[in-house]
Amino acid sequence: MTSFQRFLRFSLGAAAACSLLSGPARAENPREKGAERPVLVELFLSQACPMCPKAAALFPEIAARDDVVALSWHIDYWNMTSSPDGSWADPYSHSAFTKRQKRYNKNIRHKSSIYTPQVVVDGVAETVGAKHEKISALIDAAPRAGAKVTSSLSNGAIAFEIGESEHGGNAYLVTFKKRASTRITSGYNKGKVFDEAHVVTGLQPLGLVRKRGGEIRVGRPADDEGCALIVQEPGQARVVSAAYCPG
Repeated sequence: MTSFQRFLRFSLGAAAACSLLSGPARAENPREKGAERPVLVELFLSQACPMCPKAAALFPEIAARDDVVALSWHIDYWNMTSSPDGSWADPYSHSAFTKRQKRYNKNIRHKSSIYTPQVVVDGVAETVGAKHEKISALIDAAPRAGAKVTSSLSNGAIAFEIGESEHGGNAYLVTFKKRASTRITSGYNKGKVFDEAHVVTGLQPLGLVRKRGGEIRVGRPADDEGCALIVQEPGQARVVSAAYCPG
C-alpha cells in the first residue's frame, strides 16, 4: 500500500469525521501559534527532473525555519520522460499535485505552462526552487496577515481553532513524510540520492472556513507522517492560515 493510499484510508476514516464547530475544544497539550502566522512555502519538483536535485537538497533548510510551513509536492509529468538511462517514475508523484501547480501558474504567472523546480510562497508569489536567496526574500517579504491558529490534541484527534480573517477560505489537510531518502536507479538522476523533507503524501479538502473562523477536528495521521492545515481563499488564491499539526 502506497503512502497516498494510506492517506486516503486515513481520510475516509478518522479525517472524514472532521467538523467545523463554534464551541471550544476540550484540549490537552495545546500549542499556541504566534501573533504572526507562518508563511506557506510549497516546492514543486520531481525526482525525474534533472534540474531538481539542488532544490531537493535545499528544501530541508527551508523546512527547518520556525516561521514557515514547508511542503514538497512531487508532480507526475516528468514520469513520462526518457533519458539515455531510461525513465524514472517518482514514487511520491500524483496528478492531484500537478493540478495544484497548474492552478498556481494560471493564478500567478497567468500562463498554462509549468516548470520544475518551482517554489510558491503564500499562494501569491513564485520563483525557481533552487534560488535560496530569492526564496528567503519572498518569505521575509510575505505580509503574514490572516487568521491566527491554535492547535491541540483532543480526545485522540487534532483540533485546530481558526480565528477571524478578512475573507475566510477553503481548508485542506495535508499529510507528509517528515524525511524521505530515495536512491534513483534510472532516468536523468540515475545514481543520485534524494534526501528530502516534508514530502507530501496526501491532500484532503475539509470544507469552508468562514470569516468568523471556527474549529476543525481531524484524525491523526500515521505515526511516520506529519500533517498541516492550510486555509486558502477560493480558487487556490492567497493563503489565510497555515499550521503544522501538533506533536
